[in-house]
Amino acid sequence: MNQPENLRLTSTEIGVLWLDYMSDSMAICMLQQMLEKAIDKDVKPILQFSLNLSKQHVQAISQIFKNEGMAIPMGYSDGDVDMKAPALFSDTFKLRYLKHLAGAGMMAYALGQNQAVRSDVRKYFWHCIESSRELDEKVTQVLLSKGLYIRAPYIPVPRQVKFAESPSFMGSVLGKNRPLNAMELTHLSVNISTNAMGRVVLIGFAQTAKSKDVRDYCVRGKDITKKHIEVLSLLLREDDLSAPETWDSEVTDSTIATFSDKLMMQHITLLIALSMAHYGAALGASSRVDVTADYVRLMAEIAQFGEDGAQIMIKHGWLEQPPQAADRKELALSR
Repeated sequence: MNQPENLRLTSTEIGVLWLDYMSDSMAICMLQQMLEKAIDKDVKPILQFSLNLSKQHVQAISQIFKNEGMAIPMGYSDGDVDMKAPALFSDTFKLRYLKHLAGAGMMAYALGQNQAVRSDVRKYFWHCIESSRELDEKVTQVLLSKGLYIRAPYIPVPRQVKFAESPSFMGSVLGKNRPLNAMELTHLSVNISTNAMGRVVLIGFAQTAKSKDVRDYCVRGKDITKKHIEVLSLLLREDDLSAPETWDSEVTDSTIATFSDKLMMQHITLLIALSMAHYGAALGASSRVDVTADYVRLMAEIAQFGEDGAQIMIKHGWLEQPPQAADRKELALSR
């Protein structure tokens, strides 16, 4: 019987490890530049901790791929970042960026660990989950100590159990709806904050992109995030609840190319994937039909934005192809 560590990698293991390698090689470039320009003594150690984690991940995945005789992705390297460029983001934003990085990591690693079979791969993902949790804890404590942690809206604590008694619980696209429930509020807060983070990144990228294609794409993305924040925030305001703040002022006025256009497009692709995942989760957790209708509409817009971004990457030769299944028809015809 094959031992777990001797089994071939499954498509899921290859796919998640490949994406992890791409994401972490990109994160190394981002974090190195952020650390180089950081000033706050509380921010620097967390940036260094996160940078060390990304380097460990790239090393571990490279070794797994080498053992399998698998090509190591090109990913991103020193040529994709200008360490001499001025700071593009404030230290405050860097903390919030790390908070989102930790959250996205835990989601991805949980999927990988749940689907992995080989003991070495499962051990890798368990380590990643634990280190992401540690990163999240470090960032959260610093945000709290500086009064920068953005809390979700408060609601009354329920004193008794209630059951829905009318179809009106589901609401309607038009007309009066019941107040938002706790799960709907959770996802609205997460999605507004995610869009706010993405908006800052896109503003910075729009200022520093070399290619007109990329610059225009970033400006378009910035406008999309503004619209999505407004749509989701309106749902909160209709219930007299406050929406999380935006952070547009956390971008400096630098126009010097800090990161390569290729890296920036990859980063935007990952932000789109994160938004789609969050919107999908929100769609499943929301009961009011007007809320679900908004998410369906916004998801369609993001999907189109992502497709257009992929076309730009293909046009410039930047889209590194993920591992894929064998084309059996082509193999048969090539003989």
